[in-house]
Amino acid sequence: MSAVDELISLAKTADPFRGAPDNLAELQMEAVRERFAERRSQIKVLDKRAREMGVDRIDTLDDLVPLLFAHTNYKSYPEAFVDSGQWKHMNMWLGTLSTYPTTNIDVEGCKDVDDWIDRCHAAGHYIYASSGTSGKSSFLNQTMQDREYCVPACLAAFDLSIPGYRPNHDRAVFTMMPTKGTHKMTEVSTAHFSRWAAPGELLRLSNDPIRAMDAMRPAQLRRLLAAGKVGPAEIAAFEDDVAARQAKRAEEMEAWIDLIAERRNDPIYLGAMWGVNWQLVEALRARGIKDGDFHPDMILSTGGGTKGAKVPDDYKEQIMRFFGVTKDRLSNSYAMVEMSGFCALIQPHDVYATPPWLVPLILDKSGEKLLNPADRKGTVEGRMAFFDILADGRWGGVISGDKVVVEFGSGLDGVKTPIVRSINRYQDLEEGEDKLTCAGSIDSYVRGSIAA
Repeated sequence: MSAVDELISLAKTADPFRGAPDNLAELQMEAVRERFAERRSQIKVLDKRAREMGVDRIDTLDDLVPLLFAHTNYKSYPEAFVDSGQWKHMNMWLGTLSTYPTTNIDVEGCKDVDDWIDRCHAAGHYIYASSGTSGKSSFLNQTMQDREYCVPACLAAFDLSIPGYRPNHDRAVFTMMPTKGTHKMTEVSTAHFSRWAAPGELLRLSNDPIRAMDAMRPAQLRRLLAAGKVGPAEIAAFEDDVAARQAKRAEEMEAWIDLIAERRNDPIYLGAMWGVNWQLVEALRARGIKDGDFHPDMILSTGGGTKGAKVPDDYKEQIMRFFGVTKDRLSNSYAMVEMSGFCALIQPHDVYATPPWLVPLILDKSGEKLLNPADRKGTVEGRMAFFDILADGRWGGVISGDKVVVEFGSGLDGVKTPIVRSINRYQDLEEGEDKLTCAGSIDSYVRGSIAA
């Protein structure tokens, strides 16, 4: 068995964080070498980057740093491709960042970006989109193998965060995620919550699918309006559609909140982002419900940010106090769309264990210097980057926008992998985010490949 296969196989185990082999660091290095040797012949922009940086093989993790892609590279497509419906060009762009050729994607009669995503899926490219809060979504390719291993890896992390409870189809589950959509979490959350819900008790906020175009359309209309390609009538029609959908969602939210209030004395499982949970707290308080007026076995699954919502400094503490949730009933994880699986919350220590197929690479803010301890022991602070050995549909090396504190070799609670002790987004900190040098370089390679 190759090093890659050995590490990937851990994704289907119940506790890959404690079950990792003792020679994990050496196994990871060998797997990185295997992946690089294989991927550079499949991904032309990676090969070009390696040749320009003079990297022929990976001897140390330092050799890997100049080959990392920025998280922003996965939204490097020209917006004109989407605005003008140039779906063959989108196939070409996707192909520059994908392991396998995208020429098999049939775009004849393709209507919009969500239709394009469906065509990609039909051709075996199971791409998913980021939430696109900036007005431009990232699109990341994954294969059936990615899906086969990624979902159970996520479920293992969920389960380890609440070790005193096990899914048993015995409770009402409230989730804000629909069954379908372009976001990665639709598939993961359905698989996860279906194991907990009693028959007929998987209670969704809405079952309207998450569409990439919903997040991208406002920015697109602004561009088209500035270029004189749309008129007031089209803008008005869009605004009417948005208003109608917002009114429908508001009605669904009120009904969902009423149902939560009605079932609050049952051992429910509530899955929602921190920002939505705060909305729930305010709405339920307005209905006269007091702090702690919930079943003592209620479980809360949460994460993410507040998406710009106005919240008090202690909103997390208030949420937990209101629902009466103690740390042993708080299911949480650290992850991003570019990552296969989750970093599992290790209770009761409030830290996140990285999965063994993920090689953490802690960089300086510019993303150019590796800060990992030479002896693989100790704590470092810097920009989170990683090499995802599990990734099959794309190159596994990614630089994120997160500032983290990571401890190597802690052995905390039997965990054999590095642990993440704190997480912040650079863009949310006073120091702000800087453009990564690698991002512009990879984008230029992508543009060159499309032009060629």
